[in-house]
Amino acid sequence: MTWCAASASARLHVNVALNRPSYQVSVYSDHDGIFYARYANDGNNDSHMWINGLCAHTQLAVNPWWAVDLMTALYVAGVKFTNRDGNRT
Repeated sequence: MTWCAASASARLHVNVALNRPSYQVSVYSDHDGIFYARYANDGNNDSHMWINGLCAHTQLAVNPWWAVDLMTALYVAGVKFTNRDGNRT
């Protein structure tokens, strides 16, 4: 599973997930880098991970997951995920 961007909007369309602690089932790494969960909610919405920064990426898993701790109880109006662009060009 790979996420380049994840956001959760609450009242006033503010990204309440931005830079909050995030976790995923595992962390993938290769010669391009180590793909930590925090890259999904770091504010970088670009889907070209090899050119403009890193995305969150897990090892192959039957039930992959990614989670963010909003650190308080909130009414969440929506959640948006942006998948990576698979092209390296």
